[in-house]
Amino acid sequence: MKHTVFLLSAGAAALLTACRDAPDLRNGETPGAPASASASAQAQQYTCPMHPHYISTDPEGACPICGMDLVPVSAETGAAQGDGSIGVAPEMIQTMGIRTVPTERVDFSQTLRAFGVVETDERLENVAASRLEGWIKELTVRAEGDTVRTGELLYRVYSPDLIAAQKDYLNSLEIGNETRIAAVRQRLRSLGMQDAAIERLTQDREVIEQVPVYAEAGGTVAELQIREGDYVSPGTPILRLQSYSGVWVMASIPETQLPLIDTGLPVRLDFPSAPDAPAEGRIDYIYPTIDPKTRTAQVRIEADNAAGDLRPGAYADITMELDGGARLSVPSEAILRDSRGAHVIVARGDGRFAGRAVRTGITANGRTEIVAGLSQGERVVASGQFMLDSEVNLREGFSKLQGPPAITNGPNTPLSRLPVDASTLAEIDHFTDMALYFHEALMDRYRIDPYFVDPALGLGETLRTRFSDTKLVPILEDAEAALRAAKEAREGEALANELARLMQALEPWLLEGAPVHYRDAGLTLYRDTESGRLWLQQSATPSNPYGDGEAETVAWPDLMADMEMDSAERQPVDPQAGHR
Repeated sequence: MKHTVFLLSAGAAALLTACRDAPDLRNGETPGAPASASASAQAQQYTCPMHPHYISTDPEGACPICGMDLVPVSAETGAAQGDGSIGVAPEMIQTMGIRTVPTERVDFSQTLRAFGVVETDERLENVAASRLEGWIKELTVRAEGDTVRTGELLYRVYSPDLIAAQKDYLNSLEIGNETRIAAVRQRLRSLGMQDAAIERLTQDREVIEQVPVYAEAGGTVAELQIREGDYVSPGTPILRLQSYSGVWVMASIPETQLPLIDTGLPVRLDFPSAPDAPAEGRIDYIYPTIDPKTRTAQVRIEADNAAGDLRPGAYADITMELDGGARLSVPSEAILRDSRGAHVIVARGDGRFAGRAVRTGITANGRTEIVAGLSQGERVVASGQFMLDSEVNLREGFSKLQGPPAITNGPNTPLSRLPVDASTLAEIDHFTDMALYFHEALMDRYRIDPYFVDPALGLGETLRTRFSDTKLVPILEDAEAALRAAKEAREGEALANELARLMQALEPWLLEGAPVHYRDAGLTLYRDTESGRLWLQQSATPSNPYGDGEAETVAWPDLMADMEMDSAERQPVDPQAGHR
């Protein structure tokens, strides 16, 4: 198996390393630098005049999209910085009613109230089924609600088969053959004759024509399924006995509170219909499923009912004392939620604010636990954050408060004007990496590993969402289709066809999106003169993956030359439009 690291993948790795090692600006200071250097560090940032979304700290650098020299970023209030924060004037902070609070550890112990319903305890339920075949005689249980004690006569059965087996048993007793006696006795049991009836048969030595059936457990008759004279066979349900000495209370608990609940937890119970009923219970079981409509889980509570005060269907008022312990948290109103998930607005001092994604836990007493995303002591906006959020639109990185007007991306936005920064370029480069990978596999005659293709496919959905309704979307869709087909092709002519298909999809981006970026990366774009199919290489010597045909070099366009076109030759520019 070959393991190839392409030039663009290495660049993406370098970018991630740079991001990882970048100064921590959460407190407005660079680690290891004096506080006075913070403001100057923020001012030492550079951007492209044509693509203000690209930010760099290299004063000698050039824009990777158009190649234009970088200029210093404006430090005016409200201008976006490279870390995604924005500045808001003090008078605007007061007008918007912005209030900040620190992230701190708070005790999450709480009292949880819930409502429940009394149900029968299934452990105290017994079902009687016929073991005999015959006719019911002398039924002693007549209706639901009758009380049955253990060992009490329920009914008698007239069964010809059992009469014949009894006669065989009596003959065995007269003969005295212990082996035969044991065998016939077992036969009587298998036909459904209880031990008490067998003992009576052994003592009286007379056939019992109507065999008695005794209750093996006590309780109240909850269901009666036979009547006097009915014919029954083995397995026929006779009756169901239910003991009400103990009951269950079923409660619905919000899923956010479930982490604080465990089996064995004592609870207080209050029954409006039975004020004298026991006031305590204990959680016996937490059901493993969540109701998708109510977002609650069922919790089963055991309660004593020896006095019989509680009836199934009665309501119960439940109180639980939950020990949540100390947890890192913020006021619940500080949490903003959208399609990306939960996030907060962090106050960085000196009127600067930035959005940050967080992972939340339980909610109690007006506070929400922060599992990840914030550290203790950081200040977040707890009041006025909705105005900030709507004004700065966190999806655009607070771009609505920037000085230059923002252009709205749409189907007519040129590829070179899309808001693509170095991180986004690294994501798109996964697709060009695949083109380099397929070319190498074809030239060295080995099969591609389908797992190498998955990262690019995973980024495609994110990029399409970010650049929806732009010219980049059809490029990504066609490129993804080629990658999926390449995972099946893997080698040979089939892989060559998918390489050509991938290059056809990427051609607009390579030549109109960021050609300077790929030129500076040392890539060369070739075309097969016979078929017109394209491929990418890092070498100046062409290696045609499509066969022995001649190859020609496709020159990278100079976007700077396009910008210097005579104004008469350019399309009219909307005066309301600007650059993101």
